[in-house]
Amino acid sequence: MAITLIIPCHNEEGNIAPLHRAICDAVGGGDGWRLLFVDDGSTDGTLARIKELRTRDPRVDYLSFLTNYGHQKAILAGLRHCRTELALTMDADLQHPPAVIPELVAERERSGARVVIGQRRGRQAGLVKDLSSRFFYRLFSALSGVAIIPDASDFALYDRKAIDLLAAIDEREPFLRGLVPSLGLAISVVPYDPAPRLHEQPSYSLGRSARMGVRALLRFSEAPVRIGVVLGITGVVLSCGQGLHYLYLRIFTDRLIPGQADLMVFLSLIASLILLLLALVLRSLGEISRTLGGQPVYVIAESSLGPDPTGG
Repeated sequence: MAITLIIPCHNEEGNIAPLHRAICDAVGGGDGWRLLFVDDGSTDGTLARIKELRTRDPRVDYLSFLTNYGHQKAILAGLRHCRTELALTMDADLQHPPAVIPELVAERERSGARVVIGQRRGRQAGLVKDLSSRFFYRLFSALSGVAIIPDASDFALYDRKAIDLLAAIDEREPFLRGLVPSLGLAISVVPYDPAPRLHEQPSYSLGRSARMGVRALLRFSEAPVRIGVVLGITGVVLSCGQGLHYLYLRIFTDRLIPGQADLMVFLSLIASLILLLLALVLRSLGEISRTLGGQPVYVIAESSLGPDPTGG
């Protein structure tokens, strides 16, 4: 069955040729597969290396973004342009070992799953990023009700049904590790050992990962808004109770109302709760504004294929 390997790239100049060699060694030299590189606004010679490779291997195609839109959008663009029955997404830095590709395909044939996800056995990203990633996945699953596979990666195989469903989703900030489980498709897992990054430096920083995580939580879960509402209501109830208490002291006792410290602390608490609620509301409005703003998810500046079927 024909397969397209979708590879998002951002400043991966030194990795293109070694990756191509490793893929050829893993899947063979037949015509049943294609490589689709998605250049995510690289500022080095990544696109030039891809074009050179295409002159030697007709199975190579490419999309080139106008600017850097992000890893997830690059994968989404690749899925929208995929015309084969299977698609496999993987990074260009060889941390997703091409030698595992036959295992993913074999697992699909064995299990009949529509999606086969590579699951990291070892961690290579550093202690802080690893711990924060695990915390986010647990938090995301708890708040959204969408169970993300622990240590799941974007090294994944999709059949035609899964490709069509993902390509049709109109997401301004796609988060595939949350979208895929939410579709309800049969998913299987293949554990793998991530390899060290071959060349260049990773462009997906901890800060950028955190921003994507916040957007994903707001997209998939109403829990932050519910928390803000509950805190706001609790603050109002406590405020009323405190007011009744001071009124009782003034009317039915001879004791004076204590100093203003307690009142100031309480007012500060209320103000904080109001600010928290406003922040959540404004954040949600920002997400809605981006969704309805009419801006394209990405802009393709150059391509060896036809136009984007979605007009993105």
